This record gives sequence, structure tokens and C-alpha cells, in this order.
Amino acid sequence: MPASTFRLRAPGESYQTRKVALAAALAGVELTTSLQEDHAALAELVPHGKSLILEVQSASPSPLLLARSNVALRFLAENAPAAGLYGETLYEAGLVDQWLDFSFNSLEVPATVLRLPAAAQGSVPVAVKETARREVLGAVGVLDKALGKTTFLAGNQVTLADVAVFCALHDLLVSGKEGGPPAVGVDVFPGVWRWFLTLLHQPLFQKVAAPNAAATIKALEAKLPKVGSSTTGSGNGAKSSSSSGASDKKKKGGAAAAAGGAGAAKAATSTSSSSSSTTNGGGGSSSSTGASKPPLVPKDGPASSLFQRGRTVIKEILVERGGGAAVGETVTIKGWARTIREGNKGALLFIELNDGSTAMSMQAVLEAEKTEGFEEATPAKCGGVGASFAITGTLVKSPAKGQEVELHATQVVVLGKVYGGENGEVGGKLYPLSKKAHSMEYLRTNAHLRARTRVTSSVMRVRHAMAYATHKFFNDRGFKYVHTPLITGADCEGAGEMFTVTTLLPEKGAPKLPTLPDGSIDFAKDFFGKRTSLTVSGQLNVETYACGLSDVYTFGPTFRAENSHTTRHLAEFWMIEPEIAFADLEMDMALAEDYLKYCVWYALTHNEDDLVLLEKVPGGEMGLRDRLRNVLENPFVRITYTEAVAILEKDLAAKKVSRRRKEGGRAQALFCRMKRGISSLTFLYIYTHALFSGQVPSEARVGLRLGERARAVPDRAGVQAACHRH
Repeated sequence: MPASTFRLRAPGESYQTRKVALAAALAGVELTTSLQEDHAALAELVPHGKSLILEVQSASPSPLLLARSNVALRFLAENAPAAGLYGETLYEAGLVDQWLDFSFNSLEVPATVLRLPAAAQGSVPVAVKETARREVLGAVGVLDKALGKTTFLAGNQVTLADVAVFCALHDLLVSGKEGGPPAVGVDVFPGVWRWFLTLLHQPLFQKVAAPNAAATIKALEAKLPKVGSSTTGSGNGAKSSSSSGASDKKKKGGAAAAAGGAGAAKAATSTSSSSSSTTNGGGGSSSSTGASKPPLVPKDGPASSLFQRGRTVIKEILVERGGGAAVGETVTIKGWARTIREGNKGALLFIELNDGSTAMSMQAVLEAEKTEGFEEATPAKCGGVGASFAITGTLVKSPAKGQEVELHATQVVVLGKVYGGENGEVGGKLYPLSKKAHSMEYLRTNAHLRARTRVTSSVMRVRHAMAYATHKFFNDRGFKYVHTPLITGADCEGAGEMFTVTTLLPEKGAPKLPTLPDGSIDFAKDFFGKRTSLTVSGQLNVETYACGLSDVYTFGPTFRAENSHTTRHLAEFWMIEPEIAFADLEMDMALAEDYLKYCVWYALTHNEDDLVLLEKVPGGEMGLRDRLRNVLENPFVRITYTEAVAILEKDLAAKKVSRRRKEGGRAQALFCRMKRGISSLTFLYIYTHALFSGQVPSEARVGLRLGERARAVPDRAGVQAACHRH
């Protein structure tokens, strides 16, 4: 992000400011600080911003303001991926997120009580202080167990997880209040102390977060037990428990860290097992770690480390590890055959296997003399394309083009055969998905199988990523997810024709509907006592929650009974509708731009293999990734209605658009609606589609300001602006 400048604004130095400053240093970002700010002034800029604001100024007129320290950390890491602060794999990124939540909930909040100066301690009830102490000790106990077999909290290098937990614990580990003894003892949690010392030896940690590191290191190393003493290894947990008393068995701190602690413990197990030359073919722990399970710290359920897939996911091999890094490993993959070819007069089988985790498939090579179960895997015995297999073997460098590795199988098990013979026997003659291209219309007639096709599976993976990115984006910014009703009696803004929901229709025979004197249906006799329909929008409901919860969003299905067969109309679709309290239109537009760019960034970062496929398939969109990067790298221009109409009129005069709908298409339909006057959000939606079709000039890629409206625009736009501001 060379064009951006970063400023940290806070009312004083704290563990939170040190956390952001350290993350910026590790990310290679030049950060200026202003630590004399006023609490109230910061809170006026951003809700919840009285403690800290990270101000990011780029090409946009208004700076991006991030009010929470963990949100700032994620932003810095996501925009400096080369630093590896979010880990090297998606799994490690998930661990980082778990540890960030763990740090905030189980460490930072209770530790704040223990950090209070002596003058403020008298106002805190003894029970509160004791609870805070127990929660901190419980959380540190979880950390100690997770760090028993790994150097860092997530992966093999420093990540945001280490930054957040280090800064939260620093004051508690180094010294107590008023220079007293540390709140957490060296002898009780040696695993945490060794990790802490490892980080203290790193120059950036010393410079930014621990200026007196040299003296601290010397003092701590003298106290730390040597490797092999009775206080190290598996004895950590027992000693921690006994020192904290019997009540620690019900520690809230340890309970609150279930997800983070269990995930980190699993990471420790994974890191240890990765040193083995081979792994369990099912993707589970190797024999070196199978004897000891990660600790269970239940909260709302068992620790997530209990789940084992029993296989290695193909995406992990080909995408996350790049294929070549896994050469020599023994793995088991499971999936469905996209192609099966025979070679060397039937002595070889080449099975292209896909498990749905990625657009790419793994080629498995089976030899009649070396692969157990070879005969059952032949097309005559399994049915061919569409059969499912579990294949165990060794990954080797592939001699063929287009694939970096292939699996030389030692064992194959047919999990599901294809019964596509003429009389229902094993065979592929009548199997609907033969090895050729199929139209979307054809796939709709075999909807139960279309998830196995390349295009549908890629679209579903991208859709999943966009749904996850949506929840992550709003959650990281403090929004609450509200489930609005699907069955409603309200026609939200008259947004479209509605599907009626009724129980008045009989299962058989002609309906005899109750009617009123005027001939209309008497819905008072219906299930809800009034006319109800499937919702066309959750906005009306979520606005009421914004008036109590401040920042909210709804994300769910909506329905429109419009009998249209264009690509711009759907009977059912999912819609995202955020609502912000105490905000103006500039903030509304900034949020929309941030959200759209975040989703584009997430797709480019996590679904590139799917985007590549969607560019190459017949009917795909060439240059799709370039268009997405263009959206991501350029600021959204904000212009008025008057300026937008002027651009359209200029293009009309230059004959870039036509007055006739037949020639002008979407751009002309847009122009007609614009002249009649429509709401800003509808205009932006239609205009964006026209832009992406290539029918409108690039200088008009706009976000609109409602405060300055063209004369033709009705007062409804002003009403909408007021509603968005609440």
C-alpha cells in the first residue's frame, strides 16, 4: 500500500497502541502516532473509538477510520500479505483469528483490572479482582498447554496471534502493580515464559513493545527452569491446576478460550507431526502424536480438535502447499472421478479425482502389479466417470504438463459405483454427466449432480467465500447480524411483487376462498389472520434494530414475484443490507466502498483457482481478475445526480448510447430511469451493471451523494438519506 499513510490516534500509550504499532512494524508499514488525543473527540469520529483509531489516508477524499485494535491488526496484515502475519495457509489464518478473539475475551478484559493503578484499586470489589485473576490464570494455562510443542501460536513464524497475546500479557509477566512481583509466575507456566522470551529476543518486539527487554531477558532467564526439569513438559498443566486451587477446574478464562486454545493445541500437534517423513493417509495425526490428545477445555461443547477428516484435502496439496512442497509424502485422498483412462493395454489406470475443495483435480496413477484393489477400480467394475474412490499413495513430481504432482497409488478402494447400465447394473452408459460440456439448462434437469461440474462447484466456492467475507467484514467492524423474518405482512418500500403465503388453499379440488363483501379474499380467516407474503427485503425490520443496536446488518434470502426471464431478475436471491446509526451519507458510502473492495480482495486472495477456471470455461468472462483488480485498486468517484445526468447526455450526443432501447440496451434503460428520477441505490445498481457491460464510459464509475440531487429527482431520495442516518 505505497500510496497510503497511516496514523495511530489515541489518548495515551497502552497495550492496545503497542499492539497496533508492533503489527505495523512487522508489516513494514510506516506509522505515525498521535498519543495526546481527547477521548470524546475520538468517539465523535467513530463509535467505540475513544481508546484508539487507526487512520488510513489513501486516494479517497475521506480517510478510513478503524476503531478496534484487532480490526486494525487484521487490516494491516491483510494489506501486507508478504509479511505472513496471517499465517501461511488458510488453516493458520483460522488459528490467528481464534487467538485474536481469545486474547480479547480471555486476556485483555480481565487483565485490565489487574493493571489498574493502586489509586483505582480501592473502587474495585474484591470479588471482581479475584475473578479477573482466575480468568487470566486460566487463559494463561490454556496458552501454556498449546505452547508445549510449538514455538509460535500459529504456524512456524510470528503472526498477529503472537503480537496480540504478547502485548496483552507483557505488563503481567514482567512486573506487577507498583513494581511488585509479576501477576503470572515463571515456575507455573514455563511454556508461556519460553515463548515470551523467544519474542523478546526479536528486535522489533524490543524496539516497539518492550523497550527494557535486555534487563527483562536477563532476569527471566535466571528464573526459568531448565529443559528436563520437573516443571516442564506435560507437568505444566498439573502444576498450573494445583497452584490455582480446586476452583480453577471451573475457570471461566479457560472456558472462554475453548476455540482458541483447542485450535492452537491442534496446531501444536500438527507442527510436531509435520517433521515425520510420512503422515497418516487419512490426514489424521501421525503415530508420533497419536498417543497424546490436545487438552479438552469445554465451553459450549467439546474442543474442535476431536474432528478428523480421515483424508488429505486436495486443495491443501495443490493450492495451499503448491504441490511441489508435498512431494514424497504418503497421503490418502477421497473424491469423485472426473475422468478414468486406461493405458498400457489395461495395466495402468489414470484417475482424475476431485473432492470439491478446489477447481483443480489430482491425477492418480494405478498399476495392476503395484496397486491393491486395482481390478475393482477399472471402469468395467466401478462404472467409470462419477464413481467415488479412496486412494492412498505417494506424491511424486509429474512428468506431464499442467500438473505439478501426481499420486502413485499403492491402494484404491471403490466407495461408490455408478449404476448407469441399461438395466440399472454397474456401468456408465446412462450416467448423466459424461465427459463433455453440458449446458446450464441440461444441468438443471440433473440438479443432484451439478455440484460435481467445474463451473457450478467453482461458483459455489466463490459464493461461500463471499458469504464468509461478508460476515467477517461486518463482524470485525462491530456490526451485529440480525435475522429478519422471511414471512411478513409488510411490503418493504414496494420493492417488488410479492409471493403470497396462505393456508386457505385445499390439497385437492378447486379452492373455496372466504371473501369480503367487495369480493376480495378475507385473509382474516388465514393462518396469520392477515395477508402475509415472502419478504422482498429485510431492510424495514433491520432498521428498527439499528435504533437499538447501532450498527447492524441482515443477510438472507429475499423473494420477488416478477415474471421476468432476464439475467437481472430472480425469484429468490440473498441480499446484504447494513444499517448504521449516528452516521451521515459520507460514512454510508465509505462503508459500501470498503465492503465491496473487501469482498473483491477476498475472492482474489482465496479463490484465484476458481476465478481462473471461470475465465477459461466456454462462456466464461475473459479478464475477470483484471476487472476485479481494477475495482480493488481504484477509489470510487463520488458525483452528484446532476453530474451523472450530464455524463449520460454527453454520451448520448456522442452516440455512445442510443435513445432506442433496442440499440442502447441497459445503458438506455438506465438513462430513461435517470430522467424520471429514482433512488440513489437503485441508480447505482443499474448503472454498475451498465458499466460492467462496457456501454458506459469509465470516468462515470460512481457512488452517488444524495445531498446534492438533480432537479428531476423526487423528494423520496432525501427521505431515504434521512432513514439511513436514523
